[in-house]
Amino acid sequence: MKITKNLILTGKHEKPIVTDIFYKSDNIKKPVLVFSHGYKGFKDWGAWDLMANAFATVNIFFVKFNFSHNGGTPEQPVDFPDLEAFGNNNYTKELDDLATIIDWISTNTQFSSEIDLNNISLMGHSRGGGIVILKGQEDSRIKNVISLAGVSDYGKRFTAMGDLDTWKTNGVTYVINGRTKQKMPHYYQFYEDFIENQERLNIERATR
Repeated sequence: MKITKNLILTGKHEKPIVTDIFYKSDNIKKPVLVFSHGYKGFKDWGAWDLMANAFATVNIFFVKFNFSHNGGTPEQPVDFPDLEAFGNNNYTKELDDLATIIDWISTNTQFSSEIDLNNISLMGHSRGGGIVILKGQEDSRIKNVISLAGVSDYGKRFTAMGDLDTWKTNGVTYVINGRTKQKMPHYYQFYEDFIENQERLNIERATR
């Protein structure tokens, strides 16, 4: 099994995308599966390494990554030292990050003997489940989508942010990270970006 952890890819939004790959190095072309983590998530959370190993064992070329603005850094990919990045994250940035991963795997000649570019699938957990459905609908390179307890409606998630007028006035609202106990910011741009891209971010539309 060949495992490469914490590769640094250059995203479109001035933050690195920290990436892992798992595969059998045998010069046999394999289906590609790209995994997107969920809200307050990261590529090394929970059982994701075990899952990556399991897929690679059955000859899947498995890719997982941290979204560029998930709050982690290349030096600390598990924790959230960059709360400013977290506060400036939004759904369209995550779609851009996933596009960067797909473009990278599609053009990297290092893996040309190991991957079947006609068989690329996406898998996402929770919030990432919504992201992969949206991307799967808009990118013709994607053949399959797997949603692990994926969200169905991003608009409904904003009720958890509290009063929208207060959020707009203050410019920021906070959520508590149960694991790290950090107060994690969401700047109001998160909601503005959703409203500006509401049709694109409609998971039900993409699924249909």
